[in-house]
Amino acid sequence: MILALVSMLATGIVHAGNRQPVPSALPVCPASPIKLAFYEFGLLFDNGEGIDKDVIDELAKRTDCKFQSQVQVRARIWSDLESGVLDMSVSGIRTPQRDSFAWCAPYLSIKNQAVLGTKAANSVKSANDFVSRSELVFGVVRSFKHGTAQDRLIQILREQGRVVESPDVLTLFQKLKSGRIDAMFSQQPVYTKYLKDLGIETTTIVQDWTPGEKGVPHGLILAKSRFPEVEAKKWQAVVQEMHSDGTLRKIFQRRLTAKLVEQLLEF
Repeated sequence: MILALVSMLATGIVHAGNRQPVPSALPVCPASPIKLAFYEFGLLFDNGEGIDKDVIDELAKRTDCKFQSQVQVRARIWSDLESGVLDMSVSGIRTPQRDSFAWCAPYLSIKNQAVLGTKAANSVKSANDFVSRSELVFGVVRSFKHGTAQDRLIQILREQGRVVESPDVLTLFQKLKSGRIDAMFSQQPVYTKYLKDLGIETTTIVQDWTPGEKGVPHGLILAKSRFPEVEAKKWQAVVQEMHSDGTLRKIFQRRLTAKLVEQLLEF
């Protein structure tokens, strides 16, 4: 099983879909404000600011639609999108199950890295090493998806009873600091902030356990209960236009390094 996992991690099988053509018409704004939820996620959204907030502000400007926003934990957001309580969310990943109730308009691509705490830092060099150390515990945020190969690793560890769930990413980093978990997956715009905020930059290490895997597209999520396909395509086209005209690049450049900005734009 471990050898199969290594092959899967090295190959990487997450691909971005083709972008939709830009339609001539802007989205039709709903009669009532669009109910949108953010979630705390490092430099993407923190205390009411971040990349996700900037993206929504730009969408509001371009479409003239009104938004009613709130902050929720990720698992609740997906549940509310599926039930129709929410209309939109941000930085979401497509899955076959989510495709049944939501549309996606990608606006960035992020790759997860393995962030290791003190106990694992000196002895673990790969996913194989971590799996072979049965005393080590892996942490995840409830309902998070990471990429095909990485989620397969988490499933293997879950079957061994070695996965601890948290409601949000900050709680997960706090568990890493306290030693309640030994490793987790996170993206550079996220771990950069929390490792610094918690003062654990020098006691943790970051490793790439999936060198053959590209970043996973994350995007605007629209509930199918609120947006028919024709309107979803219009929102997708507005996001695509933000990519084409350099607006997304400018949003990312406010908080991220030039190298990381280029990686995020590869979707």
